[in-house]
Amino acid sequence: MPTPSEQPLQFPRHRFARGLLRAIARIILPIFFRIEINGWENFPKEGPLILAGNHNAAMEGVLMAIYTPFQVEFLGTGDIPQEKITEFFQAIYKYIPIRRGHVDRPALQKTLSALKAGGVLGIFPEGGIWDPGQMRAQSGVAWLSYRAKAPVLPIGYAGTLRALESALKFKRPKLNIFIGKLIPAAEIPKDVARKTYFETYSEDVLHNIRQLLPEDDPARDIKIQNERFSLAVSVQKPDGQDVNIPNHLVISQGQSLTKFMHRPVVLFIFRFNLQLNICAIEKLHESPTAAEIRKACDHILNALHNTHPYLLTYRFGPKEGETMRQGVEELQKLAQWAEENNLSLSVTPIRKYFSTDLGQKITQTIQEISESRM
Repeated sequence: MPTPSEQPLQFPRHRFARGLLRAIARIILPIFFRIEINGWENFPKEGPLILAGNHNAAMEGVLMAIYTPFQVEFLGTGDIPQEKITEFFQAIYKYIPIRRGHVDRPALQKTLSALKAGGVLGIFPEGGIWDPGQMRAQSGVAWLSYRAKAPVLPIGYAGTLRALESALKFKRPKLNIFIGKLIPAAEIPKDVARKTYFETYSEDVLHNIRQLLPEDDPARDIKIQNERFSLAVSVQKPDGQDVNIPNHLVISQGQSLTKFMHRPVVLFIFRFNLQLNICAIEKLHESPTAAEIRKACDHILNALHNTHPYLLTYRFGPKEGETMRQGVEELQKLAQWAEENNLSLSVTPIRKYFSTDLGQKITQTIQEISESRM
């Protein structure tokens, strides 16, 4: 007998609360934002239907919930705590939480139940906001479309990055919603492997979404090319004299570790969402002590080993996520050795890339700090 979390989902649900929220939001949002909708006629008259949008900030979810002709079911993150304002809206609207990084069968069955009942599902194929414009599509949109025989409607949201912050300063930022043409439900050809087809279908969906966006939107094109990472590490005695690092403590996963250190939204998850003190890892240019670096590594590794084992592997893939974790572990051991021997530890994560916006090569050693993606 299925547990309560495995019970099929009846659609529609929470009709009164969602209807009231949508009505109030349609009155309030135009006060703070200038909202323009293009392609409204592309909405079909009924479901099953998957709405697929780009995801730079939390505002896309709000716009998808409010400015569609349907009450939308959402498949959203269930693996990390959210910002308070996001939790507030989620508590009212409700969504289907999914633990990302592994197969969450109860969540997927609920989602399929909604679609097979003629429901409308909201999903963001990129699966998150940790690397805007450079992320590959997750294959879940193809799997859901195939299993539910549901077409996909691509929607592009422009102007959403930090839009809430601007709105609260009464700047009335402009938000554009571009509704594309319906994509037929996924159907696997006989001569194509399922995995290959799902990956291709999902990438096509994401391509269609990005094509809807203005040329200058960060989700439209990759504006960073030839990105490379390296790590510079040195150890000194109190008098400033350099100390050789023992061979068994030399960091072998420096590239992956540096990439991790230069992904501010991912570090933000550890600091803000998980409430961990990792500031030493975020601000290495401020020369934190070896003890502070070691403690920050302790917090990260404890989360990865115990409470959130898929946090990196989901976002960067199994191989790179694991090498990132190994890099943090190597840094932890090096910092502990330096701490025990009263040595200072200097760590400089070096990121090099070509900026198509600026038309020049960039070398970045000071990490960006993410405060919010609202």
